[in-house]
Amino acid sequence: EIKGTLAKLLASENLVVEHRVCETASFDVDRRVLVLPIWKDLDNDTYDLLVGHEVGHALYTPTTEQEAIPSDIPRSYVNVTEDARIERRMKAKFLVLQNPFTEVINTSMSVTSSMFRTMICLASS
Repeated sequence: EIKGTLAKLLASENLVVEHRVCETASFDVDRRVLVLPIWKDLDNDTYDLLVGHEVGHALYTPTTEQEAIPSDIPRSYVNVTEDARIERRMKAKFLVLQNPFTEVINTSMSVTSSMFRTMICLASS
């Protein structure tokens, strides 16, 4: 409940915050509903990153421009670009989010890098 209140404060609006068992956090830009996952081993940095990221959508993702994106541009490209844009803005606006974003991304990159090294070793043997 505290993290839901934090999300509302960061967004400066009375978002609907739902906690669910789901694969990832999400934000419905039109309905103004923020969904936060209930995961078994969710540490505070990761949770803060999810809250910060989804609040970034609440603050900075336009609702009207999505339809203007040409259909020949893959949706995943648009999503990655939008995610990078809002995370940059959130870290600038809320300095307290810089550490969770950096820590979780560094940990993820380390795990991903380790997985790729293992895959390369297995492929080359």
